[in-house]
Amino acid sequence: METKIKYLITFKINSMAFKFENYCRKNDIFTKMVPVPTKLSKSCGYACQIYKNELSKVKKLCNDKKIRYGEIYKIEKNNEPEKIT
Repeated sequence: METKIKYLITFKINSMAFKFENYCRKNDIFTKMVPVPTKLSKSCGYACQIYKNELSKVKKLCNDKKIRYGEIYKIEKNNEPEKIT
């Protein structure tokens, strides 16, 4: 069984994470809001998890809707995030 590759998108402010999640749902893009892992940030905040096959659509959506995100991380099999942007 193939495991889908996951990505985690961080945001500098929580309202951007909620805006992002809302637009993704309206555009049938799977997203799951999760707390930012402490490995990535000591401050409170939210991140959104997406699948690899949605990455290009997500970047376009963020550009079109003026959604500012912090970083994008690839989540490896061992659940260790690897920064890609």
